[in-house]
Amino acid sequence: MANKVTTTFWKIRAMTTKIKVVQGGQAAGKNYAILQLLWEKALERKRLITVMTDTYDNLRDGAINDFKNLFWEAGLNWSDHYNKTDKELVIGPSIIQFRYISDNKLNAGKSKRRDILYINEGNKIGWTIAATYIGRTHEDVYVDHNPDFEYWAHTEIPQLTYPTGPLKGKRMDSMIIVTWRDNELCPPDEIAFIEARKHNKQWYRVYGMGLTGTYSDRRIYNFEWLDEMGKSVNGKLTEKEKAAMAQAKRIYSGLDFGQSPDPTILVDLYITGSTLIVDERFCENNLRPEDIAGDKRMSVLDKFEEIGFDKGWRVIGDTDGYDSMIDLNKHGYNTIAVKKLKGMQAEGIRKIRGYDIYITKRSANVKKGLESWMWKVDQNGKIVPEPDGHEPDGLAAMRYGVMTHINQ
Repeated sequence: MANKVTTTFWKIRAMTTKIKVVQGGQAAGKNYAILQLLWEKALERKRLITVMTDTYDNLRDGAINDFKNLFWEAGLNWSDHYNKTDKELVIGPSIIQFRYISDNKLNAGKSKRRDILYINEGNKIGWTIAATYIGRTHEDVYVDHNPDFEYWAHTEIPQLTYPTGPLKGKRMDSMIIVTWRDNELCPPDEIAFIEARKHNKQWYRVYGMGLTGTYSDRRIYNFEWLDEMGKSVNGKLTEKEKAAMAQAKRIYSGLDFGQSPDPTILVDLYITGSTLIVDERFCENNLRPEDIAGDKRMSVLDKFEEIGFDKGWRVIGDTDGYDSMIDLNKHGYNTIAVKKLKGMQAEGIRKIRGYDIYITKRSANVKKGLESWMWKVDQNGKIVPEPDGHEPDGLAAMRYGVMTHINQ
């Protein structure tokens, strides 16, 4: 292999654990460096190597295209080595097979075992399928991603340990972080673009610094995190932001009812101009809809009383909690059901996206929902302005209160 290598390449090559997680920002050269390593390993001895990602388009435009460039740089004819029908590349005594999830559908990963696996953009693939591929790999596993948010590489992989041998009980994984600074081949114009976006803290944290963050172009809502009302976690609120929060007026609270495993969640809401502040009051699972004398299980009413919620304040609740709202009102609380109309969720999303959203530090469940709820993507990897999955409970509660306030 007569290709130039980067610091990213050497950092990955130095990793010794079976599972090698490569986290990085934009232009870190992760994919290119890993493919160079796979080429190197393919030449060592006969191996079956699998390169996989979520769609064929991403596979074609990513790993396959980069391998083509490697062949061109090495002065080799790609067509002499690549079987387009089988999507397999022959390098020396080894075969590198390119796979994407829809190839295998329900049986994804249950093909014959392999020696080396590379999961490109692991955060686009579910853990069930990834685990099957990893479990049927004998030697090395490489996983790369841009760290928009936590996923199985951060939560599931670290729990895997060596079952036998001298490393028994030790973790099977290690993770490195690389950025454009580790890629000496990064074009100057791309570096300029990345550094020009330093002001966008969420974006730059992920794509400039390679640190796990909350930013994604797919994420429906962006937000800032407050320590408490009017006080930033990092103490960097502008005077304009401080003034806006000082003038914020409390509007209707939002209440979303849930049955296990979904929790019941209550949020207080404050609005001034284009600023929306969300303060989570409680998020509790397995609450009884009605208060029953002698029953030790906590009810929604018990939770309202426990936090000392003011009875005069209007709460906009989910229609699924009709019995709970009757019980709450019977005990002096002021709850009404939200009006559910066709297109209400889409309209609510559009309206709320127009606000600068701030959430208090104790609003952990709202924060989790804001970070995880995404737009869908189509087969070509393009973002579709349609929510992907169930609306998180805290965001539904937020929407009930805000939209009722706007439409009153």
